Amino acid sequence: MKKIKLLHILSALELTNGVASYVMNHYEKLNHDLFSVDFLIVKSADQKYSDIILKHEDHIIYGPKLSFKNYHKFKKHAKTLFSENHYDIVHCHEFNWGMPYLKEAKKRHIKTRIFHAHLTLSSPKLLNRMRNAILIPMTLRSANQFWSCSEVAGKYFFKQKPFYLSHNAIYGDKYMFNQEHRNDIRTLLEMDESTKLIGFFGRFENQKNPMFTLEVFKEVSKDRSDIKLLMVGNGYKELEILAYIEKHQLKDRVFVFSARRDIYKFYSAIDLFLLPSLFEGLPVVGVEALYANLYQVYADTITTELNLNDSITYLSLNDEISIWKQTILNLLFDTKDRLKLDLNQLKVYDINHQGRIIEEKYISLYKE
Repeated sequence: MKKIKLLHILSALELTNGVASYVMNHYEKLNHDLFSVDFLIVKSADQKYSDIILKHEDHIIYGPKLSFKNYHKFKKHAKTLFSENHYDIVHCHEFNWGMPYLKEAKKRHIKTRIFHAHLTLSSPKLLNRMRNAILIPMTLRSANQFWSCSEVAGKYFFKQKPFYLSHNAIYGDKYMFNQEHRNDIRTLLEMDESTKLIGFFGRFENQKNPMFTLEVFKEVSKDRSDIKLLMVGNGYKELEILAYIEKHQLKDRVFVFSARRDIYKFYSAIDLFLLPSLFEGLPVVGVEALYANLYQVYADTITTELNLNDSITYLSLNDEISIWKQTILNLLFDTKDRLKLDLNQLKVYDINHQGRIIEEKYISLYKE
């Protein structure tokens, strides 16, 4: 059988990007004797991912700079891309700038055109949501396969249309509690075992709500001097985060790291995972935190589908900060055996299980 040519369309191949994690985890599990894969992105690619793609002799393609003003450039680039390359499957993870590519793929009679939903809100900004309300139906008309990372994301984008649920699977064993990893990271942070550590891992962007995380921690720190916060990520709000830490004299209480390849070790070092996102489909970091067997405190904007082992507490972003503070304090000082984890509960998020399923799904779509 000739190789199946697959095109992934996503914004970036960055370490803190959940969609990139989904794509690359499944990419690594593919039989590369059967698949040839291109990646169309408009932002950056981390060297780790670039090296993996190069190893398999596949390619990263860069589209025009991401801007609504560049819509005509995306249309032109889509025509060029599909003129120069033949694809059997186009798997699009972007509903806005990805639309011209799906539309062109339909014109070229590419038989499998997947649109994959990863969010439960197209944008936190009203003006952008109004724009996206036009783009999303155009995207859906150009696709003929509908996938989602969660039930809530699928219902948001597809309404009554049937869709395929493709779980955000990871290499779970990497994230399981490891005392050596805990010791290594706490030594790096110059922190003893008696200090409690809250973790926030994700993009430093509005969607992930990092400033709310800092507001909550500021109140927590007023009550307890033996609690610290670890923030790991990249994004345009980084300077605002650092300025807040400086203004509120939290420099000795808050650690800020750029995205790291060894992020899996950091899950063992922390005692509670905090994620107050404004909206999510199903966060990959949440799956990682499940395997790390952590207590987690999430905004109720995040789907309860994730709460497979009852380790997550959901709070409203409209709740008083004092409620968030007290919930965190109660959980931080509750005893939890991190080594006691029922992996059968989490099988749905195991890449060794899901990787085979998605590969078979691609092959089935190709044969049809």
